[in-house]
Amino acid sequence: MLTMIKTSFKERARQHSFWLMIGTVVVLAILCTPRFNTGIKVLSLDPKIFRQADNPTWLPICAALIFGFTLPFFGIGAVENALQTDRTSGVWPWIAATRFARLSYGLALFVGNFLVLLSMWFVTLFATGLMVVIRFPGQSIGLATLLSPFLALLPSMALIAALALLVESITAKRRSGLVTVFMFGLLYVYATQLSEPHAFWHRLLSLSGLTSLQDTVSRASERVIGRPIDGIQMFSSYAGQQGKLSLHFGPVAFDRTTLAYMLGEMLIAVGIALVAALLMHKARQTGGLKVRHQAQVPTSSASVPADYVPIQAGHFQWPQLLQVEAKRQWHIGSWRYRALLLGSWLIVWFVPTAAQQEAGLPIVWLLALPWLSALGSSPRGWQSWLNTVPAANQHQKWAELLVSGGLALVIMVPFIVRTPSAALQLLFVAVATVALAQGMGSLLNSGHLLALLMALFWFFYMNGLTGMISPTHFSLIVCIVFAGLFIVGLALTELANRRRGLA
Repeated sequence: MLTMIKTSFKERARQHSFWLMIGTVVVLAILCTPRFNTGIKVLSLDPKIFRQADNPTWLPICAALIFGFTLPFFGIGAVENALQTDRTSGVWPWIAATRFARLSYGLALFVGNFLVLLSMWFVTLFATGLMVVIRFPGQSIGLATLLSPFLALLPSMALIAALALLVESITAKRRSGLVTVFMFGLLYVYATQLSEPHAFWHRLLSLSGLTSLQDTVSRASERVIGRPIDGIQMFSSYAGQQGKLSLHFGPVAFDRTTLAYMLGEMLIAVGIALVAALLMHKARQTGGLKVRHQAQVPTSSASVPADYVPIQAGHFQWPQLLQVEAKRQWHIGSWRYRALLLGSWLIVWFVPTAAQQEAGLPIVWLLALPWLSALGSSPRGWQSWLNTVPAANQHQKWAELLVSGGLALVIMVPFIVRTPSAALQLLFVAVATVALAQGMGSLLNSGHLLALLMALFWFFYMNGLTGMISPTHFSLIVCIVFAGLFIVGLALTELANRRRGLA
């Protein structure tokens, strides 16, 4: 089993998505260090009363809060590829041909998932310690103050590792509808936990581990002003004067109740991993390789005809290629999924403008996740012949981008009609989204990271950060940002083509 754990972790560590995620975590850990003299405050704690980030004890608690807040999104995006990795590397047939216990295999993948998250955890911890030295030279904090906020996140990391394995086991047949249900369920459960953090089941099945951190913040506030802090604001735009009082944080208090919740969550995570292992066994039985027996072709028929002419790159017509690509994208999901997406798009035409902008826009794009996640994947099935035709892959990529861009613009039509002043940035949002989907899918050969990033983006949007799109009025900054993201998506696709020798 130990060998299987090492193999699972090494296979994930070799992927580009792993190092991209590690790099993203490092950048976030450094850039998201709390400061008060910035336009957007990463973290604000009663800024009218307390001086913000004026001592080194702020950094570990704030870094752990941000890490835990984004864990349900970045965490699942980082580890929800264990079975896909084993499928593409040929491990499933080997497992089916050996006596390796399926429960041991499932637990090995679970531990591998946890090790991936632990790598992100360790990188964040290291970057936080480095920022303490840089931001507050000559000042030190206790080891418990630095480590304890991150230790509080470990049970939630185990639960995320198990849930990712369970979801991937259930959706092993690439059933896009279930992925959509999972994304909405994740957003709903997470929002409920944030609103009622001390409820029994929310503490026992915490996706973020924020409850202990929030209690630590409240205790620090009680020591200074005699009452808990009013609220923890992330990505705040507060522009007033900061308070005069200084807030110092101590270590997280791991009392018996907290430890009992943490232990219970770890045990539940192991139980979920065992259920996922049983479901994986069924997925391997139904998802194995099927060998088609074909009649033998006489050797004489393999000779090349005298009038044989190789296919040239220019022997194709764009209208036919775009038509074929449109049919392919239309049939990415089941008819039920297409009916759901089309029905939601029709409904947003008739809802009030405020509801359309606050809820309709994110819901429609979240429903489009299965379609977006399928863009840019490496040629397989009927597309395998593209490698035999010069420049065919490039033509197919452009056709995919043109068709998906057109569909994305159609999705935006009801919102543009209702608020024409914001039409330009809505167009940029649409084309940038499909370009990033194709670029990340082409480079990583997986849509999981894109799906989780989009879920995180729209989660922030639905929680009040509508300025990221500014759907009510024209915003030059939003246009520039999404135009840049569109260029990044094209660059990722080109990079993927060059790595595969297709350019």
